[in-house]
Amino acid sequence: MNEVKISTCGTIKLNSFRPLCWTELGLNAIEKYKLPPFIDASCRREPDFENPFPSISALCRQGQFAPHLQQNDIIAYITVGGDFKPYKQGHHLIAILQVEEVYGTHQIGQNEYKKANLPIPSNCMVEGNPPFDFDKTAGNFKTKSQQKTFIKRTEEQKLDIGKRLLKSWDEHYLEKSKKWKCFVKTRPIYINIYNPMQILNSDFEYIFGKIPNTRTPNKISKKQLVELAKLVGINISFE
Repeated sequence: MNEVKISTCGTIKLNSFRPLCWTELGLNAIEKYKLPPFIDASCRREPDFENPFPSISALCRQGQFAPHLQQNDIIAYITVGGDFKPYKQGHHLIAILQVEEVYGTHQIGQNEYKKANLPIPSNCMVEGNPPFDFDKTAGNFKTKSQQKTFIKRTEEQKLDIGKRLLKSWDEHYLEKSKKWKCFVKTRPIYINIYNPMQILNSDFEYIFGKIPNTRTPNKISKKQLVELAKLVGINISFE
């Protein structure tokens, strides 16, 4: 096992997200652009696991999560449950992140990432940082039938519809970023966006006594984090 010592630990939370391999559109994006299957599915990756210092904002859960994060907090990210063909179905442990800095606005976040010579994260809502094209997402259709109808369109039609959907999608995120302005920089304790470990229901039962509900990210204990980390070969200890 890899040994990881954590000297200062704040609140620990368990959160979930929808990966790119969640839908047929996402699988098409993975194949076409050779994208990692377990990055976030949206046009603004939330969080941005591909950045060396993954960022978290309030674009997804608005006031329920990111605005409450503080320096040294730890977040374990799992996928929502799903049938991720050709990948294993169920939940997967994707990342364990620790908060390094909390910035008051996305603009401050952009400036600090620039100072550190880091790429600007995709979920940073600032001028000059456009969203991913629609065909690099899993789409934002509310039903599978809407998605299937879209997929049957011609390439020209899909391009035109995708541009319109992307514009509305990104404008929605922009409004969220104006209301919930925080931008969070983290460092990865663990991250795997290519072939992450599947979490079995028996693992959840052993660690949490049930399959946890992560719609509103819940606090978990140090012991529970330690047991989660063991699933991916990491032995966490607290100083």
